Amino acid sequence: MIKMKTKTIIITSVIFLIAAIYIVIRISQQSDINSNNTTNKMETKIIEKPEMSIVGITLKTSFKDDRNKTEIPPFFHNVLEEGKLEQIPDRLNTNQLCVFEMKKDNPDFNYTMGVEVSKTDNAPHEMTKLTLPAGKYVAIKIIKRGPEDVGQAFGYIYKEYIPNSIYIPTGEPAFIYYDDEFFNIYNEKGYAGNPLATVYVPVKPLFIKQALNFLGIKKLNK
Repeated sequence: MIKMKTKTIIITSVIFLIAAIYIVIRISQQSDINSNNTTNKMETKIIEKPEMSIVGITLKTSFKDDRNKTEIPPFFHNVLEEGKLEQIPDRLNTNQLCVFEMKKDNPDFNYTMGVEVSKTDNAPHEMTKLTLPAGKYVAIKIIKRGPEDVGQAFGYIYKEYIPNSIYIPTGEPAFIYYDDEFFNIYNEKGYAGNPLATVYVPVKPLFIKQALNFLGIKKLNK
């Protein structure tokens, strides 16, 4: 009798596990469908990125009263046009980042324009030093012409993609990455040329995803 009950419990547990796996797979598939149907201009990817050391200049701004929309653009162009990041030592490349340090339920945040460096030891003392952790990021390539484009990308990631995916935000800083796809176009044609930038938001998988990976089920990896 005891053996029969034990067998029943095992079978029931297996059925529940299979059902849970099926639900997670369906959620993941629906997330991909929603991603494709919501916008044809935003190709969403999950990307592994290494740790990055950043040195730059910080603007303290806020979403309150749309201050970010009036304060960030002139700050961005002032730093860019005056080449304030050009002489930072130990740069790894000619690319630039705009990092958003935000806190939950707080409209105020730090906006840092910076560059990747091999080390921060030689950075000017008045500049900001940041470390962006290694990990998974939701990445969306956008046509970057202003804060509206960035807001649309962040809105899609936080309000549509993440709620329908197997990922949650880590709380670490998000950032926009500017490389040759932006500067080659912007330097020649300005925003009229539709320069490209990539928005990155750090995420981590839910516990169920980690459990599925442990069981050897790789289908849900993006």
